[in-house]
Amino acid sequence: MSAPRGFFIHGYHDWNTPASGWVGEVPAFRALRRLGHLDLACPITLIAGENGVGKSTLLEGIAVSCGFNDGGGPFGAEARSRNNPLRDIAGVTRGGRAMEGYFLRAESHFNVATEFGEHGPGVSNLHRMSHGESVLQVVQESFHSGGLYLLDEPESGLSMIRQMTLLAELHHLAQSGAQIIMATHSPVLLALPGARIWEFSAEGGVRRDIGLRETTAFRALQDFLADPEGIAEFMVEVTAGDAE
Repeated sequence: MSAPRGFFIHGYHDWNTPASGWVGEVPAFRALRRLGHLDLACPITLIAGENGVGKSTLLEGIAVSCGFNDGGGPFGAEARSRNNPLRDIAGVTRGGRAMEGYFLRAESHFNVATEFGEHGPGVSNLHRMSHGESVLQVVQESFHSGGLYLLDEPESGLSMIRQMTLLAELHHLAQSGAQIIMATHSPVLLALPGARIWEFSAEGGVRRDIGLRETTAFRALQDFLADPEGIAEFMVEVTAGDAE
């Protein structure tokens, strides 16, 4: 899958300015600082890694650099805040297309739905749906071929089947000219055809252009499905030992 013409973001780069406080310890930022530049010149880029590696901080930094609100929502909406700890030390390299799109954050989706009220995507009140249904409603009604879509763990609240539906929706969008950058733990969404996968580690490392089967999320699921009872018993024993 080739990059769409005049695509929105070429990359995310470190300005090599001092990082104050905890920011310098964020593993994903440490990886960015070491590399100097993250190549995002692909219709679909997936950011993977365990909890705490800084996936959401990195994605939020990209969103804020593009002009989205840090709480999420459509591009061009009335600004609430555009703050991010990476804002003054890193930024995006953009293409020639006019910016438009949506920043979907699982943790603040409820607040964005409240702001939509009775005028949500598809003329629907998103609070009359489950969290997962409202996420799909936004994607199906608000996302289109000419936009940039930043998604932070959109699998939250989605069943396995609905994650597969989201995968198909995002694939069709990318094929029609949209650009998608997504942070996710979902092995289903990591299977997006043609996607470029970056997996960050707690040590500040990053594995670039890895395949689905190489990701930690897929291998963990594969191990669990191979012996679900055994894995469950092992984890119960391990956590019980930690609690003593």
